[in-house]
Amino acid sequence: MNLADDSRIWIFQANRKFSSEEKEVIILKLKKFIADWNAHGASLLADFDLPYDQFIVVGVDEKQASASGCSIDKLTKIIRELDAEYNFEFLNRMLIAFEQEESIKIEKLPSFKSNIKEGLYNDIKVFNNGISNLAEFKSIWVLPIEKSWAKSLLN
Repeated sequence: MNLADDSRIWIFQANRKFSSEEKEVIILKLKKFIADWNAHGASLLADFDLPYDQFIVVGVDEKQASASGCSIDKLTKIIRELDAEYNFEFLNRMLIAFEQEESIKIEKLPSFKSNIKEGLYNDIKVFNNGISNLAEFKSIWVLPIEKSWAKSLLN
């Protein structure tokens, strides 16, 4: 993403990898959206990325103009449209993403917690989709479980 490190970001996680056709559609829709995105008439300096072909990360450099409630609603609307078209479950916050053996896995939170307590996930990396700026995205988005938000679930 070609934005300053203090840019605000939103991360949307899909329940599966994007197919090449889906990825093409997502890129086209997001390019058009970003080109027209504004907050109360002020253009937003924004960009996006599709890491692992399974996440949408949208960023805004708020030094130029801040994303307002209305502009964030517009972002949510396009995400909901993509979700309706492909059933990605982008807004399902009960799905946890983690990396195990170089593969991205998605699991429902109760099952994830249970499997950690049973010792099934000792050597995994956990995605923290709640981070809010590009610097955090670059440095702490994916962490070993013992350094992640899920460390409290370890025995």
